[in-house]
Amino acid sequence: ADLPVRAAAPVEYVRTCPNAPIGGTGFFVVPGTETCLQISGYVRAEYRFNDDNDRVFSRLQDDVDFFARGSLAFDARTATEYGTLRSFIRVNAERFDDAADVDFAYLDQGFIQFAGLTAGRITSFFSFFAGNLMTSSGGLTDPSVEVLAYTATFGSGFSATISVEDTKYRRGALAVGPGVVVPAGAVVPAAGFGYGGQELPALVANLNVAQAWGSAQIMGALQQIRHNVGNVAVDDELGWAIGAGVNIRLPMIAAGDALWLQATYADGAINYADPISGGNEFNIGVVDAALVGTPGNLSLENTEAWSIAAAFRHYWTPTIWQDIEGAYGEVDAPEAAVFVGARPATLPDGAVQDFTWYQLGTRLNWRPVSGLTFSADVVYRNVDADFDVVYTPAGGIATRTGDTENWAGRLRIQRDF
Repeated sequence: ADLPVRAAAPVEYVRTCPNAPIGGTGFFVVPGTETCLQISGYVRAEYRFNDDNDRVFSRLQDDVDFFARGSLAFDARTATEYGTLRSFIRVNAERFDDAADVDFAYLDQGFIQFAGLTAGRITSFFSFFAGNLMTSSGGLTDPSVEVLAYTATFGSGFSATISVEDTKYRRGALAVGPGVVVPAGAVVPAAGFGYGGQELPALVANLNVAQAWGSAQIMGALQQIRHNVGNVAVDDELGWAIGAGVNIRLPMIAAGDALWLQATYADGAINYADPISGGNEFNIGVVDAALVGTPGNLSLENTEAWSIAAAFRHYWTPTIWQDIEGAYGEVDAPEAAVFVGARPATLPDGAVQDFTWYQLGTRLNWRPVSGLTFSADVVYRNVDADFDVVYTPAGGIATRTGDTENWAGRLRIQRDF
């Protein structure tokens, strides 16, 4: 009893984070702080099929590809007198088995939220329903962009956001119409006619409501179209887009069932309407605007595009569910950018022109245990262009009609934690 005794150092155990006012599950209190932290992520393996580039035969063509991604996210939240202070980071590392065997890691999202302010890299506030159910989700976009935004909440699930966003993620291309001659003395970059540097960010706004029945949103965007040709009297144009979407929960059919509808119209800023046109199979030129007119009377004329998309999710059992998704859209290019004078019989490969497109797809999902999901999907895509397109490969001429199609599919295995 008389021997000296050294007091044991106090032990601070990891505590779960209280739900209020932080919210969410899986958070724990960082020892020695008042900050709640959630660590999450997933590992994804995909095996893809795409009957790509059928307009010309090539032994180098890959119809089957392999893909792997690891994603890690950190969500830190601290209660303050102004509300929750939040910072979020998601980093993805990917391996894509294509001709170059590409490996890369990137910051998918990284932002700070405080008292209605959002600053950093996050999903564009124009986005509502992003699809992401199929190998291809035309008509729907959800890019991560750098933003500075403010969100006001009004109660009963209503909120409104105004955001300035980096336009470079939404830019398409600019074209010079047939027969247009850039005046002598004009400063044309070596890369040719295209977008100039960013003078103004995109201005995005939305009005959103989220309640027990589901959610809905209306959104709009303004975007500068600024060319890179110096010393030419061609005014910049304003591109814009509007959209609306609704998500309706359908528990009366089965728990977890839901319906999504979304429509978008764009003038000049056609990335928001997301037409399926690029790539090897559907090589139709799509531009935000085209330079048209004659020397001394040149102007930029915007392309118009619209799209509608719908998706339905049904749970056959609590662990097996199916997604069905479809979309349709049209692109109306400036006529002066397509041809001059008489209407041609064909256009060269990659030329700008009007077209309609649609896609249909379905995905079957199975979750045998919590956190593990097997998914398989198949998508059919069709593009109907106004003109036939002539493609000229080495050693011959192949003609592709204006109506082209392809199939794509994917098997995905994903472990979430």
